[in-house]
Amino acid sequence: MRDSKNLGMLEKIVNETIDTTIDSIDEVVVDYMYEHGDYKESDNRFIHDKDLITRLVIKQLYHRTIKNKK
Repeated sequence: MRDSKNLGMLEKIVNETIDTTIDSIDEVVVDYMYEHGDYKESDNRFIHDKDLITRLVIKQLYHRTIKNKK
């Protein structure tokens, strides 16, 4: 059985990894949107599309992760 110190450490590692991954996804999505999309500014359309694309990326990551575990 793990003691509470180890559980706290594991939780911190997981949370930091998730935060870093989300930040990285956000940066890459924005970069690709400006590079490949028809966006000149961060207007309401850009924000809406960014949210949609981010959700699709996370969904695809989940499905690929599950597929690779089979």
